[in-house]
Amino acid sequence: MLLFLAALPLVAAACTGADAQKAQELLAQSVAAGQTIHSEGFSMHMALVEDGETVAVDADGGMFLRGARGGDFYATVATAVPGVAPVNIVMVKHGPSIRVRAGGVTRTVPLPAGAKPTTAGFDLNALTPYVKDVEVSSLVVKGRSEDEVTGTIDGQALITSLPGVSAGMLSSLGASLGDIKVSLFIPRDSHLIETALLDTTMHAGKHDLHLNMSYAVTSVNKPLSFPR
Repeated sequence: MLLFLAALPLVAAACTGADAQKAQELLAQSVAAGQTIHSEGFSMHMALVEDGETVAVDADGGMFLRGARGGDFYATVATAVPGVAPVNIVMVKHGPSIRVRAGGVTRTVPLPAGAKPTTAGFDLNALTPYVKDVEVSSLVVKGRSEDEVTGTIDGQALITSLPGVSAGMLSSLGASLGDIKVSLFIPRDSHLIETALLDTTMHAGKHDLHLNMSYAVTSVNKPLSFPR
């Protein structure tokens, strides 16, 4: 899953109160339920909006999380950029290599020996100090009862703490990152995180770059059809 899906348990741990306790319980249930998942399908939508123009990226795919093919995945990606012809990309990770097809050209890139997929390039515990609040609410979606866990992260404090990023560099560019709001939707019948939303804004001078991203699990432990 995406980094912020793995990181949300830290959001709950970083705060106190009834909502934080409830969030911890829901996320612990989700982690336990996730141990039974061997494969999942997914869809993702990302939109970057600046000065009224939108760059959109849509992806659909699937991945094996466990078993003999654990770590294998595929994704079909479509981009829409104002004034630019649409681009379609197909990525397939199978065994020790990744195959990428774009513009009618296919390239296969071998992975380093012993390489294993990771969920993050830094310690997830680094997120904990930057969590500002956690809320839990209940709702019904298409007849299913769900819990929504929402966390707000201090984006500026977080990004300036990452390796290679400094407050001085951002300041020199006149840029700053606003709060990052993350929402997870957990149906009570599966206890799995089936939908996640992320929303934040980068400020640069007189311009704002708004990022909105959604991720949805479309199938669990179902056959996956990898592109050839």
